[in-house]
Amino acid sequence: MAQAAAGGFGRLAPAIGRHLRDERLRRIFSFQSLYAGVSPRKALAAYAVIAYMDTVAGVYFPKGGMRAIADAMAEAVTGAGGRLRYGENVTRVERSGDRVTAVVTEGGERTRCDHVVLTTDLPVAHRLLDHRSRRLVPHRFSPSAVVLHLGTDRTWEQLSHHTISFGDAWESTFTEIIDQGRTMSDPSLLITQPTRTDPGLAPEGHHLFYVLAPAPNLAAGDIDWDREGPRYRDEIVRTLEKRGMNGLDASVRAERLVTPVDWARLGLARGTPFSLAHTFAQTGPFRPRPVVPGIANAVLAGCGTHPGVGLPTVLLSGRLAAERILAASSRRGRR
Repeated sequence: MAQAAAGGFGRLAPAIGRHLRDERLRRIFSFQSLYAGVSPRKALAAYAVIAYMDTVAGVYFPKGGMRAIADAMAEAVTGAGGRLRYGENVTRVERSGDRVTAVVTEGGERTRCDHVVLTTDLPVAHRLLDHRSRRLVPHRFSPSAVVLHLGTDRTWEQLSHHTISFGDAWESTFTEIIDQGRTMSDPSLLITQPTRTDPGLAPEGHHLFYVLAPAPNLAAGDIDWDREGPRYRDEIVRTLEKRGMNGLDASVRAERLVTPVDWARLGLARGTPFSLAHTFAQTGPFRPRPVVPGIANAVLAGCGTHPGVGLPTVLLSGRLAAERILAASSRRGRR
């Protein structure tokens, strides 16, 4: 009720516009809706909380880079006696009645289990569990992203840890990537320079960048990314050079380009790392639950389930999964 009274179920762009007149500020406080997979014109006003967290609560960066979080979690698992198996694909799960009894890897190895947590993208989890959604309306997936990782031998003093480079064609950006399924004609880009905060992430005199360009997911657009990717990489670099990063291309010493087809090859549905869009019908209580009907000991975690997309919420989904398993184990122990 408080959300409704505050206008949280209205639309984000008009809500921001009622408080800010400067078009540049409106963009700064509304572009975050793309994280949720929706344009500012259609996103719930409640997602202004993302801008609030960015500007008021603050953004934190782990020393050692984002990988440090995964490393710390892995250390916690092994320290508690767990064993991590990398590079092994699970191809199926075995069931007996309403319980999963084992997981089977691509190499045919079978591991028995009392509980199973599936952190794969939602369609993959449902396929492994042989579950068919009963939703009348198919799930809607977020736009994707092209990410260009760069190691350079120089930096540009005007750049911060995070810098947003807006194109002039702001309104058409969302129409192009969401409705028309094509790349941005006047790109708006997120430039991240982690070595601005943690210089030790690169050799002395060198710097790390990644440039994120919102892009259509594979269902929205028919783009041959294996062919188009290198061309789009060059377009991104030219755009950045025109906007003040002079000599960028010549400064690159290492790089990696990730496109929607690469995300798909990693098992992400529709080739998007942002999973289900946070539309009204896929938000809060309407988002897929972390349990699957008819299966007693399987729990879902990750951005495709509750509470949603983003590193903090994904980590929270893991905590919720752990709490659910502990509660179930306690109940079974009392029987």
